[in-house]
Amino acid sequence: MKLRILALGLGFLAFASTSQSGYAQTAVDEPAKGASKDELAKAQTSALNTQVKNTMSNLELDEAQHFGVMYSNYMIYSMVKAVREDVGDAVSKCSENNQDMAGALEEKYAAWEKSVGGTLEEANKNINNMSLAQNYMTQNEVKTLFGLVDETRRVNSSRFETTPLTTPEACEFMMSKMDETEESLNHMLQASLISYPTILKKNQR
Repeated sequence: MKLRILALGLGFLAFASTSQSGYAQTAVDEPAKGASKDELAKAQTSALNTQVKNTMSNLELDEAQHFGVMYSNYMIYSMVKAVREDVGDAVSKCSENNQDMAGALEEKYAAWEKSVGGTLEEANKNINNMSLAQNYMTQNEVKTLFGLVDETRRVNSSRFETTPLTTPEACEFMMSKMDETEESLNHMLQASLISYPTILKKNQR
């Protein structure tokens, strides 16, 4: 399981802050063949920021607000989806290496997955509805942007070493943190569901 799961709040805030402020960043040169992971991550982040900036430059105010929310919501969705995969992988490895804990781990994860997975699906439907409701981007352009978000998250995550959590102590600690991560992830996803309606309500005042 990746270490970011145990520092979910700080990790997400750092990633979100970097990406959101990147609207005005200057693109970097394409990394040379054999570039380091840091150079690849920098280039990938630059490509995403350039795409966002170019899209925003052609939008009216209401369109820019809609785009900003859709983009931010997908960033959250992408991050939660990745954490969900990490947690599932960690539970699988812990169960394999600690047969006496397998039943408790799998029962805990089933409840976790049902809760987070349900909210994740709802968030995805909301993003799809936002995408279909706009006409300033084609659906292919939206798909490309979301692909860039996923790839940027993946490349940035690959810069950090992963630590297998398979000792009984580590697996017990992970299990003890699952309620906390469930609450944090659901809170972020639920906040994304009301973000655009909240903006519309404020604009109508």
